[in-house]
Amino acid sequence: MLGGAGYSASRILVAPQRDVFRAAAFDMELAHGWWCEQDDTEFVCSPPGKPPRAAIAIIAMKERNEQDNLQTYEDYLKQRQRIGDEGTGKLSDIRFVKRNVIGSHQWVEALHSGSELANFDTYYLATNTSELGILVTLSVHKDYADKYVAELKQMIETLKIYQR
Repeated sequence: MLGGAGYSASRILVAPQRDVFRAAAFDMELAHGWWCEQDDTEFVCSPPGKPPRAAIAIIAMKERNEQDNLQTYEDYLKQRQRIGDEGTGKLSDIRFVKRNVIGSHQWVEALHSGSELANFDTYYLATNTSELGILVTLSVHKDYADKYVAELKQMIETLKIYQR
C-alpha cells in the first residue's frame, strides 16, 4: 500500500521527463508534445495539435561569416520588417531588442509584432559561436502568446550548443 502511495505521489509531484531534440551542433529539451524535423538547412519545431498551428519555431544555423556577430544581429532586429510588397506592405512594430545570456552564450533577443505574419508576434534569438551563426524564431498568434512563449523560453533555456 505504501508503494502505491509513493508511486501516486511521484506521478503528481515529479514532472514527466521531456523529449530531447538532438542535432549535430546542439540539443534542447522540447516542451510537452512539441516535435522538430529538419527542413533543408533549418529545423522546424511545432506544438501538438492539427494544422493550422498557432505557433511555429524555426532554428537556423549556418557557417559563420563576418556578418555573424551580435552587433549586426542587434542592428538588423532594430529595423522594422515589412510584410508584403514594398508599396502596400505593413511595417512591423518593434516591442523590444535586448541582449540576454542563455546558457553560456550571449544572445540578441527581440520581439516584433507583424514581422512575419499579420496577427502574429515573432520572437527572435540570435547568437554565434566561433564557427556558427544561429537564429531561433518563434511566431505565435497573439491569442496564444502566453502559452507558447512560456514553452519556447523553457526549451531555449535547455539549449546546449556544442561549439564555442
